[in-house]
Amino acid sequence: MKINTLYKYINLVLRCAIGVLAVYFIYERVKDDFLNDLLRIKLMSNHVFTFVVVILMMLVNWGIEALKWRYTIRSTEGITVFKAFRLTILGVTLGFLTPNRVGEIPARAFLLNRINFKVITLKTSVSSFSQVLITLLLGVVGAVFTLHHFSNIHHSLIWIITLSFGLLFLLLIYFKTNKLVLLMNRVRFLKEKEIFAAFSEFTLCELVNILIMSFLRYLVFATQYYLILNAFGISLNGIGEISLIAVCFMVASFIPTIVISEIGVRGSVALFVFGSISILESQIILASLVLWLINVALPALIGLFSLKELKLIKEN
Repeated sequence: MKINTLYKYINLVLRCAIGVLAVYFIYERVKDDFLNDLLRIKLMSNHVFTFVVVILMMLVNWGIEALKWRYTIRSTEGITVFKAFRLTILGVTLGFLTPNRVGEIPARAFLLNRINFKVITLKTSVSSFSQVLITLLLGVVGAVFTLHHFSNIHHSLIWIITLSFGLLFLLLIYFKTNKLVLLMNRVRFLKEKEIFAAFSEFTLCELVNILIMSFLRYLVFATQYYLILNAFGISLNGIGEISLIAVCFMVASFIPTIVISEIGVRGSVALFVFGSISILESQIILASLVLWLINVALPALIGLFSLKELKLIKEN
């Protein structure tokens, strides 16, 4: 068996194990009261309106992502806003079964232009990397504001400092790739990685604009989460509690998952984070599930209607 194949199987097993542990964590926390809590949950008419708003915001969420992607690849491939949105949604569908949905990146490039597949994939990776940066940046800021909620975590301040250094390094990669290329080439694993060269193709202004669009998109799905939590009776009062959303996104984003474990991981992370301020554990889990269904599962289902775009075999 080739070593790369072995690594793939090991990663798959680890991701499945993470999913199992996440589900077990949820089970242990809510096994006694989950059904009773479900029966007590009553969504009033104003909350139904809230969910309609959240669903509409899903379109805004992926619309901003489509605009950002279109902006990122515009020097290589010019496309309409509608086409960018359609391929972005279809990318969600095709990337649905890949670890951490990384398949969305090459899927969009493959659907758009096979000839420029490599270049478009690298530029799309820059777009996705900007979203990771925003998630980590706001997550670190959120951790500072919520440190008092996690006093039971040993060396929590050290964790924040470590994450801050990690954020600084990623910002250097994003903005100062040319300065780091020589250093990276000394590391065998990083040597001649074309993804780093892709960053240098963008001007400082373009990189800032991409980050701004990622920030706007972040505000949209953070607002969605806030509205859903409120609908389920979990009120976030003040900057300290609202910042827990940023912490939740940061932790969940950096845990490796596959589709069968993602729901469990997101639910367990939400339970751990928001459990520090609320005893409504079942509602916390449901809120994270609803957000995932609206922002990931629903777009993936919508993308099924565009599968005709996918042509694995070239037609004459």
